[in-house]
This record gives sequence, C-alpha cells and structure tokens, in this order.
Amino acid sequence: MMKIQRTLFALMLLAACPAIADMAAHAETLPGATNESPQDQRYRVAIEANDPNVMYLTGLMFDLGEGVPQDYREAFRWYVLAAEAGQPGAMNSLGLMYALGHGVSQDHSEAMKWWTKAADSGSIAWFQLAADKGDVDATNMLGLMYAQGLGVTRDHRNAIKLFEHSAYLGSSSAMVNLGILYAAGKGVKRDDRRAYAWLVVALAFGVPAEDHDATIYTLGMTAARLGPNQLSRAQGIARKIAVTIGSRPAPTPDRKSDQARLGSTI
Repeated sequence: MMKIQRTLFALMLLAACPAIADMAAHAETLPGATNESPQDQRYRVAIEANDPNVMYLTGLMFDLGEGVPQDYREAFRWYVLAAEAGQPGAMNSLGLMYALGHGVSQDHSEAMKWWTKAADSGSIAWFQLAADKGDVDATNMLGLMYAQGLGVTRDHRNAIKLFEHSAYLGSSSAMVNLGILYAAGKGVKRDDRRAYAWLVVALAFGVPAEDHDATIYTLGMTAARLGPNQLSRAQGIARKIAVTIGSRPAPTPDRKSDQARLGSTI
C-alpha cells in the first residue's frame, strides 16, 4: 500500500503545488507566525485554506516522511480532517491506518468502515491511477472492487483480468483471488484445474497469514473434485505459472505488510 500512496503523492503534488505555495506564503504573513513551529503554522494555514486535497497531501507527507519527519499520529490527524471533508484518498488512507494500527489503535471494523466510505465516494479513481502506473497491490485492490461491486458495477470478467495482471507480477493475494473465481466459475468458465494451480502457486509464493488456512481449505475442496489425471495436469499448469512469474523481476514493496493488509483477498 505504501507504493500506492507514493504514486498518489506524486499525482497529488502536481495538482496541489499552487495551493501549497499559497499556503507557505500566507503562513509567513500571519500574526504571531514567528512564535509558532513550522508544523503548527502548516496545520493552522491548511485549516484556514479549507482545502481537503491540501489536508490529504499534508497527511501523506507525514505518513511517508516526505519533507517532514515521519509521524503517523500527525498523518492520522490530517487524514481525519481531509476524510471528514469528503476526500476519498484520505478515506482510503484512514482505513489503512486503522488496519495497520499506525497513529491509532488497530481497529479492523473502523478500517472497513472507511474503505467502504471511500468506495462509495468514488475512490476507485485513486486505485485506477495507481494501477495504471503499474502498482501491483493497487491492481489487485481494483480487481477486488470489481469482484465485490465496491464503488463500481460488479464485473467479474474485469476482476479476472486485473487479478491475472497483478498475479503475474507476483501478488499472492491476487493468485488466491484467481483461484477462488476459477473454482466458483465467476467471470470465467469453472476450471478446477486452473483454480488448483493458482492456489498452489499462491501458497508457494506465500499468502498473508490471515488467509493461509482459508486458502488451504479452498485448495483441498478443489483438489477433491479432480481425478488423478486432472490433478496431474493441474500440477503441470501450476509449474508453468510459477516459472513464468519467477522469470519476471520481483516487485519490491516498501512495507512487508503491504500485501497482507486487511481485505486483499475475496
């Protein structure tokens, strides 16, 4: 998720540069400005500017440590201000902060609440931007939105395409999602051999701990529907997939827990 945030940070920075420049200039002219710390000045001026995009960008700066010392609590405070003003990117970031316990006590129900609000507010555009930039996790999350109808019309075929793209770039969560959809025949013709293959490869590459048992269970149920010959073919498909993925440069996430974040699988 950090990669998603860095991509969005760059995009937001381009859009917000004029506002930031105005904010900095205004800070120097405020009464009592010389008696305030730069952080307090930034906080006060952004509030007066009443610009949720600037608030969100400031939160990203503290979250990522871009131009300021990294401070999750300060990032959380800015995200709350921006999210309450209707900024969908800030809603997504708040969900992540709650899911990871950064700057606030870990609370998965609050995380899901903010991610749902973000989806209802059209946050798919933010994930689309990051996915278009080649972000593996953003592509998987965009697939989830289409698979579950979060903020968009449910579209399993589009979800399959997004999951495949993310999976071949190394996302084990996307591999699990592919296995589930192939096993259920959603978006594609039911194919237990391909479902088995993707689940085996996902486990080989390492699925998030919270998804491990469910993945093993789905794999077992899928394997039970395969005869000896079909199972042998499924294993062959899995080897080919693994070789293809292994031959490509591995993604380098900024955080080890990025892929394991709440809600990365169906």
